[in-house]
Amino acid sequence: MGTVGVLLAAVAAAPVHAQDQGRRPVLGGHRFVWNPLTETPFAQTHVRNLTGGGKFTGVEFVPEIDLGDGRVLAPIRGDLLFAELEFEYMHRVQPWLGVWARLGGIARVGTDTGALLAQGVTAIFGYDIGWLFRLYHNDRFILSGIAALSDDGVTDVNLLRWVRGVIAETGDPLVSAGPRLRGRTGLRAGWGINESWGMQFKSELGYGESTVLGSDLEWLWDHAVSLSYDLYPAKDIPLGFTLSGASRSSPREGGRPGVRSRDFALRTAFTASGSYLIALDTSWNGLDLADGDSVGLVRAGLALQLFF
Repeated sequence: MGTVGVLLAAVAAAPVHAQDQGRRPVLGGHRFVWNPLTETPFAQTHVRNLTGGGKFTGVEFVPEIDLGDGRVLAPIRGDLLFAELEFEYMHRVQPWLGVWARLGGIARVGTDTGALLAQGVTAIFGYDIGWLFRLYHNDRFILSGIAALSDDGVTDVNLLRWVRGVIAETGDPLVSAGPRLRGRTGLRAGWGINESWGMQFKSELGYGESTVLGSDLEWLWDHAVSLSYDLYPAKDIPLGFTLSGASRSSPREGGRPGVRSRDFALRTAFTASGSYLIALDTSWNGLDLADGDSVGLVRAGLALQLFF
């Protein structure tokens, strides 16, 4: 309720016809609302943070076991909690060139004893640095290229894996940790349809280490599209909405190498200001955990962004 209250308070306090020009990116009269799936095609100085959490639902901890004679032991299922925190700074070096640095982490932990035994605790913390360079730009459309490098430290605590290792004498560790280095390049685009409507696109390809410790290097891809609608120009209501969809391989949330992740997100933002954004995010992610089980992740978060 605190997150929703911040957004509602900002909307209530906004005077009608008082949208300041600020430095928020504009195409075709449409002020774009940044979203974490398509990211930004604009070389614009800003700082932002994202704080959120959620829950993996219906996770299969122990698969169905056939005991013979027609007897079957049902699978054991439960939930996992998910938390994330992210900070980013982008600096506009030239009107056509920007550089960014990002720090952030996520954590996944079981909600009960069975979940803790079967899935343990996974924490990922790392950085992402990159360059954004404008390739084409007119009043309504922008196309930019990016080149980026990310490095995550992955720590996994799994008691069940350790016990199995003791029994099988394989020496599996209780705690495993290691880096995950990745490089990627791609394209980002924005289209201002009119003052109220806009679209953004992203297509990236990368290569590096997967989310599963000890796995081979792999090719990575990330494709996303978003549609944004701003009520403020036509209705004098300082609210904007961005609906996004994405398809990714080896998602950071804890998927297997090469497995597809399907993501859908809705961002509700305060849009009266051209200098900052306050937004509430809700999303659903369909992905595979490291044990191969396909699950859903429902999450929500608060995003803040300042433009300079």
